[in-house]
Amino acid sequence: MELDHQEKSIGEMGYRSFLLRLWQVDTEGKRAWRFSLENSGTGERRGFANLGELLVFLLEEICNERDND
Repeated sequence: MELDHQEKSIGEMGYRSFLLRLWQVDTEGKRAWRFSLENSGTGERRGFANLGELLVFLLEEICNERDND
């Protein structure tokens, strides 16, 4: 099956799709956010204890994509 023009363009420029989940937990009497990303293509899930960890992961994904160009 041949990809249409739009799908080819997306594949050529790199593409990532994630489902982002976020929720609050109570830790030592304080509310904290937790995050998970699920790769829509592979189903792989990663958890993050804070926003900083999530952002580091996303930046690494972007930088790795640039390095592969």
